[in-house]
Amino acid sequence: MYSIKAITSLTGLGAETLRAWERRYQAVIPQRNESGRRFYSAHDLEKLQLLANLTRQGHTISKLAPLKVPELQQLVSGQNAENDEVLVLVAQIGRALREYRLDRCEYLLKRALLAKEPLPFIRDVLTPAMLKVGELWEQRQINVAQEHMFSECVKRILIGLFNSLHTITANRPSMLFATPAAEQHEFGILFCCLLAAEQDFNCYYLGPSAPTEDILDAARKLKIDILVLSIVQSPLEQKTDAALAELITSARAENINVWIGGAGAQIWRRERAELSQMYQFIVN
Repeated sequence: MYSIKAITSLTGLGAETLRAWERRYQAVIPQRNESGRRFYSAHDLEKLQLLANLTRQGHTISKLAPLKVPELQQLVSGQNAENDEVLVLVAQIGRALREYRLDRCEYLLKRALLAKEPLPFIRDVLTPAMLKVGELWEQRQINVAQEHMFSECVKRILIGLFNSLHTITANRPSMLFATPAAEQHEFGILFCCLLAAEQDFNCYYLGPSAPTEDILDAARKLKIDILVLSIVQSPLEQKTDAALAELITSARAENINVWIGGAGAQIWRRERAELSQMYQFIVN
């Protein structure tokens, strides 16, 4: 028998998550001793390990919880087969790009999108494909023009997907997505915008390197609840650092929550400790 502490250690699930899965979905029903403490069987542990694995792959717990262990094992096996398919797809995209077949690249990505929900598509298809293209560029198997054309292809697909998902509806929280001055990398913030739209937030996307005054003006006029900013530079350019400080201070003065993420966020967080109470750090 396993204690809840042992289960959280072996599965990577937090105790609160585990209790919520039990209470809301009856994912497992642990035994209890006379004092009411939970104890889990080896079967419970196996099921929870499978559930933890599959939810990290994008499956929803509400659909997984009623399944038995053999059914969950089949899903895991299917996931492994999908991973092999993605490797083949990424290789096909690489070949097409080297031959300047951008139409082929776009076709392959759109075909994959038809078979997946937005989150699995971004995580399991688009991210590996973009990493592969980056490797090809570093290895000088493709040139800057090919890399830029692929980036524009990806952006068209994401914008199209966003437009198909997004509607503005009253009584929903509103989010504004942007990168501050001199931050040109936009795919991370665009991914976040797309996923928020899928979760029925009202979403507005300003793109990369937006002027500070324009971001604040849009936030006011659109009555934004949450301003989401992404930074990838490390260290930041002075212009970006100043823009972030102004955005955070001004937004919080107007009761707009600020969320900051991206590859450069963790270092900036340490360097700007005096602002740490004024924004939420969301990605390391």
